[in-house]
Amino acid sequence: MALKFVLGKASRDERQTMIDEVDKTLQDEKISQVYYLVPNHIKFQSELTVLNALRKQHRQNETTYAQSALQVFSFSRLAWYFMKNEPVYQIPRLSKAGVGMLIDRIILEHQEELTVFNGEQTQPGFIQQLASQFNELQKGQITAEDFETMAQEIRTDENATVDLTAKMHDLAIIYTAFEEEMLGNYVDNNTLMRALCEYLDSQDLSQTAFFLDGFSSFTAQEMKLVQVLIQHAHAVTMSLTIDRPYYDALPEPENIFYESGKTYYLLYQFAKQHHVPIQTDRFAKQMRVTDDLVKLEDFWIKSSNMVPTQPEALLDNNSIQVIQTDSRRTEMEQVARKIRQLVADDRTIHYHDFLILTRHLDSYETVLDPVLNEYEIPHFNDLQISMKDHPFVALIEALFDVKAHYYRYQDMMKLLKTELLIPKIDNQPMSIQAFRQALNLTENLILKNGYEGGKWLQKQDWQYLRFNTSDFGMQTDRDLAITEQINIIRNYIRKILPPFFKALDQATTGKEAVTVLYQFLINQGVDDRLKNWRDEAVNAGDLAKGAQPEQTWQTFCDMLDEYVAILGNREFTIANFTSLLDAGFEGATYSLIPSTLDQVLVSETGMAQMNDRKYTFIIGANDTVMPERFIDQGILTDDDCATLQPVLNDEQFFSNDNSAQARFERYLNYVAFLSGCQEIHFSYAMNDSNGSELQLSPYVQEIQTHFNIEMPTYFDRPQVTKEDTREFLGSKRSTLSHLLQVSRDSKSIQKMVTPEWRYIYRVLNQDAQLGPLTKRVFASLNYQNVPVKLHPEIVGELYGNTINTSISKLEEFYQNEYAYFLKYGLKLQERDVFELSPASTGEYFHMALDHFVKLVTQEHLDIGKLSESEMDNLLTEVVKQVKEQPQFEILSSSNRMHYINNQLNQTLKQMLKIFLLQSASSKMRPIKTEVLFGQVGSEVGLKSLDFNVSDHHKVRVRGKIDRIDELNLTSEDGGARKYFGIVDYKSSVHDFNFRDVYYGLAMQMLTYIDALKQNISLIDQSAVSPLLSGALYMHLQNPTVNVNKLGTMAPDAIQKELLKQTKYKGILLSDPELLDNLDVQLDSGASLVYPFKKTKSGKYTSYDNRIVTQTDLERLIKHAERKIVEASRRIFAGEVALNPARWPDTHTALQYSPYKEIMQFDEMLPENNYHKLANLSAKEVLEILKEEDDKHEQN
Repeated sequence: MALKFVLGKASRDERQTMIDEVDKTLQDEKISQVYYLVPNHIKFQSELTVLNALRKQHRQNETTYAQSALQVFSFSRLAWYFMKNEPVYQIPRLSKAGVGMLIDRIILEHQEELTVFNGEQTQPGFIQQLASQFNELQKGQITAEDFETMAQEIRTDENATVDLTAKMHDLAIIYTAFEEEMLGNYVDNNTLMRALCEYLDSQDLSQTAFFLDGFSSFTAQEMKLVQVLIQHAHAVTMSLTIDRPYYDALPEPENIFYESGKTYYLLYQFAKQHHVPIQTDRFAKQMRVTDDLVKLEDFWIKSSNMVPTQPEALLDNNSIQVIQTDSRRTEMEQVARKIRQLVADDRTIHYHDFLILTRHLDSYETVLDPVLNEYEIPHFNDLQISMKDHPFVALIEALFDVKAHYYRYQDMMKLLKTELLIPKIDNQPMSIQAFRQALNLTENLILKNGYEGGKWLQKQDWQYLRFNTSDFGMQTDRDLAITEQINIIRNYIRKILPPFFKALDQATTGKEAVTVLYQFLINQGVDDRLKNWRDEAVNAGDLAKGAQPEQTWQTFCDMLDEYVAILGNREFTIANFTSLLDAGFEGATYSLIPSTLDQVLVSETGMAQMNDRKYTFIIGANDTVMPERFIDQGILTDDDCATLQPVLNDEQFFSNDNSAQARFERYLNYVAFLSGCQEIHFSYAMNDSNGSELQLSPYVQEIQTHFNIEMPTYFDRPQVTKEDTREFLGSKRSTLSHLLQVSRDSKSIQKMVTPEWRYIYRVLNQDAQLGPLTKRVFASLNYQNVPVKLHPEIVGELYGNTINTSISKLEEFYQNEYAYFLKYGLKLQERDVFELSPASTGEYFHMALDHFVKLVTQEHLDIGKLSESEMDNLLTEVVKQVKEQPQFEILSSSNRMHYINNQLNQTLKQMLKIFLLQSASSKMRPIKTEVLFGQVGSEVGLKSLDFNVSDHHKVRVRGKIDRIDELNLTSEDGGARKYFGIVDYKSSVHDFNFRDVYYGLAMQMLTYIDALKQNISLIDQSAVSPLLSGALYMHLQNPTVNVNKLGTMAPDAIQKELLKQTKYKGILLSDPELLDNLDVQLDSGASLVYPFKKTKSGKYTSYDNRIVTQTDLERLIKHAERKIVEASRRIFAGEVALNPARWPDTHTALQYSPYKEIMQFDEMLPENNYHKLANLSAKEVLEILKEEDDKHEQN
């Protein structure tokens, strides 16, 4: 038995000294086996380092070396090595999730005995806090019996708080039951450590030697194991990073070496008390760092121990560097660039010479890997990746969420988008491309129609229907194909989930329930799908990603086994089961294995590291994490532990409190500062990802001030005039990005880039791999936001030789040619959502009025003579018919929608009342509604408006006229005369605008009049020389009357005011006989129904030429026809100009365009200009049309 220490500061090569001791021990014939123990985190690298060092000492010229008498282990691996065949090692092992399940069961069993913890197990994270607390107690050698004794003493302690007494009472109950359940039934790491101590205590270790390296402190449990080794092994040698031995007294708590000094003192005193020979300490003398880093060490130790220091200069300014950057990405780019340049400049430098450290890697998880990959730097990221974000975990969560929330939209999409449940076609899973396409279409339909809940389980297939103004609600062959794809998904869900949920409901115990779940996953091929993912990743060379599916599935299976073992015979509750699974996956991480030896290591400053790197980069060196800030997170607070500390014996202790951890921060960072042997680089971003300002770490400020280190600031973009380009040189791909930035800035400020950048451009432009990309991205510098005219072949593919269109589409062409191309050429459209849009409201009114007029016609009623009760009966029937239409299912989807539906019906009722009043004042009567002209899908209406655009191109205009009115007049001589007019329903205020007609932006009414004119014989075959009365807008609204402003509540006055507010707007034919009969109640003044006035002399007038002559009407119609042909000609010519219209009131065609992000229109660009509309009056438009007509006749 013997104890020996190898001591030295972090600047000394303790590891080499330890290896020398190992080598000497291996030569000792009395020693048959040597064990080199290190923290688990660095076991793999330590094994490589030790064996490689021994190889160099004995077989320098050979590439291989083996040593059977030496084992490099962590404590857990040591337990496996000695006890793998012992009974205790065969007992089922409990994972963190299993421990949580056991604690949850114990709380349920003892809840009546508990006070403060009764019912707390339902609180998120509480079970994990308890498990963590028990783990600390076990590591501190505090048994349940010890804890019960402490609880009894606390109950009699007058100074103990009521809260602590209550917590101790409950903790003692749960902890005692936990230990009883674990004893002989399960083991965890703490149990194995205790068992290892007991096992080794009974073994003959007289021919073994143990070396402990990389530790600064131990838990009570680990300390007990080391003490056993000291008592029984031939020799124990331990290295400690420390300034001097502490034989007789502990260091002061503020001493930077307090933890390592405390470890030295405790082990020294233990050996002394047990009469174990203590050999002379060996001090590591070989320096492993540069002189400047020794200066840093000396300063840091003195500063930490409050010893005054004087500023000093560095021998090499590169030894310690400090930089600040504008963002974390820029910070990572500077680190990556420095690493790449060092490797490129010196062939003796390799990637394994670099270490990147930060306090918390998760702060850099979004930039670290992408930047290092862009700079082509091989690296191993030490960040422990949680399994909770794996698609399989999302699948399990979504399965139970779907059941809990009854097929809610977000749960169904979460379930299906895991891509682990794939329908089968002909007994083969769908291809992933086909599945994604079908799922996207399904989601579109769900969002459009609000399908969730029982809709997933209905027997009838879902129907994909388009309800918009351009397709008029017709179902096409394409719609049928989409419907089939959608129902593959729906029927699959309907087939597999209800039986699964039913079986789950019938399960009475935990074992039955998890059997149902497991069998469901197997039957649906989830395990096979995970295997496919593994194979795909491995074949692609991504071994880390390939390991994730298998590890996640295995973790899940292990948790199910533990659940069955612990809770299998108890009543199954989904909430409890899912919370335990969530906690299990939250704590589970993937096992990471480096894929190559020559790579940069990325890790955290709080973890043990090898000190064989040359360059250390400490990123994120800001005041929020350096030093770290600690808060109480355990069940027992720091104050609680301080109260309980006097009760513990010498072999028991709690983990360090927050103040001790804060003091230990200087030591942790000291070790990190000296982890590299040549250079240390500090960096921090001045702003975090949320834009909050960050400050340089006070630790780094101390160093910067002491050595007078300059701190340059780096930004994400290079400056045009700056000649030094090294700070932006990295990989070819990353350098190209900065080259493009500086070139763009150069063009913007009209300054030539430096010769260095021009040289870089020539190199990249001529590069075999990057040359094509360089040419492509640099073409963007001369890019103008101007669409390119389409080639004839593309035009033919998009539109064919005949454009079948509605007039509203051609109006959109005149609003913005490029938007027309996006919408109707490329057919880009926004995703429909389940809402009652203004368009849907308008469609509801359209359909209701259509049904009403048709019903009146069928019943042979005169709409002007309907009573209010007759109207109500008809309206009830109409509303019933309309609500049965699938596009209006939304009106029955919720109480809110029921209310809105009632409001719509009230508006409809009011409009019908006004319609009746208008009809009572006029001889004009509706004869047809929703009259289709042209063909849509399989439905054919009246003849379309057909125009020849060229010898090979045509345009067919289709549409649907909301209402056609007819006026029959009989002259005194018995002759009949008929007038026909159209009425268009609008949900907002509309009027006939001559300016917009001229520019092609409002051709709908004229086109409808044209269609009516050309199809008049089909509408009324008995009409002789029919005349067109005009085109009118009817505003669908629920008008209100302010009786206070009106000054009376007389029904006639209110009725008159309502008619004023709902007056028709549009154009009418200047025909006295027509106008006389349009409003038979008008003697003089303004009509309450139509847009005209009548003077006392009987002359008719209107505002802004709303009464037009037959000649003017024909000119307007001809102009609309010419605009139709002109638009079609330009479409066939491939014109896609980005020319949004801007009206005189400054509103533009871009105002509500969904394509703004695509068009990127910018009025500040010289090439982007609005098509400005002149503010033409009706009179000016009619004069222009007359001049054009006269020129046409002359030609």
